[in-house]
Amino acid sequence: MTSTETHSDAHAVEDGLAVVATAAAVASADPGTAVDRDAVASAGPDSGPRFERVQFASDDLEEARSSLESVYDGRQFRARATGEPFAFRFASAGDSRLSLQTGTFTAHLQGVIPWSRDYAMSWFRSGSVTVDYPVGQLTSEGSRPFLTPTETSFAFSMTPHRHGIVHVDAAFLEAVASERHAGPPQRIVFDYAAVPTDESLAAWRTTLGEVTPLIVGEETPALARHAAQQALVRGMLDLFPWRAIDVPDALRTERTRRLRQAAEYVHAYADQAITSADIAAAAGMHTRTLQLLMSEHLGSSPTNYVRHVRLDRARQDLLSSEPGSVLVSDVARKWGFGNLGRFSASYSARFGEYPRDTLAR
Repeated sequence: MTSTETHSDAHAVEDGLAVVATAAAVASADPGTAVDRDAVASAGPDSGPRFERVQFASDDLEEARSSLESVYDGRQFRARATGEPFAFRFASAGDSRLSLQTGTFTAHLQGVIPWSRDYAMSWFRSGSVTVDYPVGQLTSEGSRPFLTPTETSFAFSMTPHRHGIVHVDAAFLEAVASERHAGPPQRIVFDYAAVPTDESLAAWRTTLGEVTPLIVGEETPALARHAAQQALVRGMLDLFPWRAIDVPDALRTERTRRLRQAAEYVHAYADQAITSADIAAAAGMHTRTLQLLMSEHLGSSPTNYVRHVRLDRARQDLLSSEPGSVLVSDVARKWGFGNLGRFSASYSARFGEYPRDTLAR
């Protein structure tokens, strides 16, 4: 891959944001941090959410640090100069569904990003970042796009950098994802460790280049902006493996994040021999605590929750199979049900029909 191909996505966003306002206009403010914020009101009830553009620029390290901490509602941001002249630029354009952002920060930066339901994908044109979150760590690799964890706080440490970000409202991404999994909008859990293929990266960069002018253009018609945002989200869904997780909305809070992590562990490892102790350990709690929380919030024991998830997976397999291509008994065994009669009874109680009827449909 050539250098031009590697950085074409970053250039696409930067060029698109230049349509909103030139970098020279931002840099001309004096002194300290220049702030340019403009919100364009919707033309009517059907014109979609309000378009907004924001830009910052500064050559003062402390002011730049404070500006970014405010933009991301962060905590404990700390900056360290490199000994070279410092420069800071930040630009964002879009609406509450989806916005595109670019940033330059020529010093080291670390801090904490608080809990959020929204989804964000980043890529670096220069520099790198390491992200630490409760169940893992990730480090950016060159200009390859990566996703930051959602519905959990995380700490980050950045070198001097230039980067781009796609920020997507949770409800919007989950509504678009429902086109793929054919269910109601649900939390989407991406595989943060996955490495996109060259083909998927090429497709993503092509899409990004095509839709950026529409997303960041102030005069873009509402329907055109919405279509461009949908296309970009579909590109994100194509870039990384993901799974829709059916967890109650009540679990999608900062206070209940450990129980949500337990539910996500079940969904991720439902095809394996997991126990209540395994689930509790994955969520960082005692087995008894897990039992009490599941009973309170889900009305289920850990064992029954695992059974329900496996029944749901068996139903998905049956619905996606052609009659005659699989046996109900094979699907039952795949998901840990050794007794076909008990499987059929449990299946019927959950879905109101027998598994053979689902397969016939």
